[in-house]
Amino acid sequence: MKKSYIINLIILFLLIINLQPILAQNNQNKICAVYITGVGCPACAQEDPIILDELLKEEPNFVVIEYEIYREQENGQMVMEYDNNYNSGFHIPLIIFDKEDYGVGVGSVRQHAREAIERGSNYCPLSDGSFVAFNELDLTSLSAKPKIWVGERILIKIKEGGNNTLLRELLVTENLPAALEGINFVIIKPEPIAISGRSIYFDNAIEISGWIFQWNGESIGDITPGKAEEEPVQPQEFEQRNGLGFYKVFIIALADTVNPCALAVFILFLIGVMSYDPKKGKKILFIGAAFVTAVYICYFIYGLIIVKFWQIVQGLTAIRLALYTILGAVAIILGLFNLKDFFWYKPGGFATEMPTGWRGKVKKMMLGIVSVKGAFVMGAFVTLFLMPCTMGPYLIAGGILSALDMVKVIPWLLVYNLIFILPLYGIVLVVYFGFKKVEDISGWKERNIRKLHLVVGLIMLFIGVAIIFGWI
Repeated sequence: MKKSYIINLIILFLLIINLQPILAQNNQNKICAVYITGVGCPACAQEDPIILDELLKEEPNFVVIEYEIYREQENGQMVMEYDNNYNSGFHIPLIIFDKEDYGVGVGSVRQHAREAIERGSNYCPLSDGSFVAFNELDLTSLSAKPKIWVGERILIKIKEGGNNTLLRELLVTENLPAALEGINFVIIKPEPIAISGRSIYFDNAIEISGWIFQWNGESIGDITPGKAEEEPVQPQEFEQRNGLGFYKVFIIALADTVNPCALAVFILFLIGVMSYDPKKGKKILFIGAAFVTAVYICYFIYGLIIVKFWQIVQGLTAIRLALYTILGAVAIILGLFNLKDFFWYKPGGFATEMPTGWRGKVKKMMLGIVSVKGAFVMGAFVTLFLMPCTMGPYLIAGGILSALDMVKVIPWLLVYNLIFILPLYGIVLVVYFGFKKVEDISGWKERNIRKLHLVVGLIMLFIGVAIIFGWI
């Protein structure tokens, strides 16, 4: 009796020992989701704050592997990979927990997330169709440029590499100073992380082996960070890596600036003003400025509409994935049309000049301008005639700018349109100060019309190739 009792105790003891690693592993397992979204997507703006803020704060075991596809073009491939292995489709926002458990669109995403949290721990769904527990997940092997969110902490992949064990520990440990003891890292300024509709802010940030780690709460104290082996990548760099520099906006706007269509319409306007009252220089200055200012304001409004259109269209992820290719192709086609006008010029070229049938009507309207107010109204109205032959570059610029929040789009549109109308203001000043007559400017335009098309064509071809190869 005593012997069997002892044997039972030994068996029970062995069972407890064997169960401890299993229990420990289960305790380490998280509720793991892959979330595919895009900053600027209207539907994402309703789900992002819930998935990437609210639920993360409510449930400390909730892990989100985010792939943002609007600003990080490289992440676009993840949509296709997950669709191939999970049949999840091409719409965003999209959250995936399992091959049979994923939510798409407003309402469905948050519902699936809350249900998954109630069920408890699961395995992380990987893009190749496999699953792995979070505590066994190799973060450094994740494709493209993910962000990993846990509670009020985030890891952002900047480049390949890193210490997987350390990276995972940073997300879950209660003692960050201990985890970083003796580790090479660089303390950097925390940068807001953009989500659709707003940004999420963090108190602290470090760069460590090709990753950015940001978190809220206490700092790492008096730990002296090791010396980084290479220059750290600042957070603003990964946020702006796909952004626009001034020179890129300038190049695209330049194609509109030298557009023969815009120059022709403006010269027609000046001829109308001069024929009415050729001696009053000041009147020419004020009327010309009013006309150009109206063009500037209207084109700025059109720009907002174009960007908003692209942002709505990008809610269809399949279109978003092909957007840059489409924009590049359009730019190349416009470039070829302009080169055609250089080699085989014919007035009223398709998509390059105002249709010849419109010119008489526009000229007739221009001859009736006699006041500053009338010039402003005519400037606003005539933009409708300019649109068919000047909107090509603007559509391309709007497609690129659509990756930004509307608040950030406004300065770029102001700059773009300033570049667009500067030559028109220049013509007004040249005529006002008597350096040139309107007839001289008109004659110069006619003599150089083919060269203008050549310049526009080459610029548009460059823009198209640059977009397709990712230079813009």
